Amino acid sequence: MLANDLPSFHRWFLAAGAATCPAILLHGFPDLQEGLGDAVARHLNEFDEDAAGNWSAFAPELIAEIAAHSAQRNLLGLADSCKNCPPSSPCGRRKIFAALADHGHAVVEGPLAVEACAPLSNIFRVSLGPAPFGGRNFHLVLSPELFCARSMPAIIGDTYLEWMAAREMADTV
Repeated sequence: MLANDLPSFHRWFLAAGAATCPAILLHGFPDLQEGLGDAVARHLNEFDEDAAGNWSAFAPELIAEIAAHSAQRNLLGLADSCKNCPPSSPCGRRKIFAALADHGHAVVEGPLAVEACAPLSNIFRVSLGPAPFGGRNFHLVLSPELFCARSMPAIIGDTYLEWMAAREMADTV
């Protein structure tokens, strides 16, 4: 699912159980294929039984709209943006990405999302092409030119599900 307007953002935000789930960060060098975040979210909505169809990616226009309205930022627990910069600035959008990822069941993407999610521990990090920071803290680094573009959402989504299963197994041992 791609949240591209405020009603779809609100439905995702209010979905039960989202806060207990990790998020997925997508990084691409030089760029991500268009629609990859949405395709990963749709794949997980089909195959992640625990998610109840609540995975979402977020259109760039929606990120800007959330950043521009204090009521939307307040939903995410972001009362104010940085003191010296407007909410729509890169600093304000980084806070939006971090809050979305922290909420869970979110697929966030792009350089600002990478910066925003660097301190978060409950996130599955994927890089298509060379990973920033030398690949440190990235769970999956793929060479996209070696795969069919249609297979990427399944590879990412299925690897995420295996990662989650391994985490859950480790918690029960």
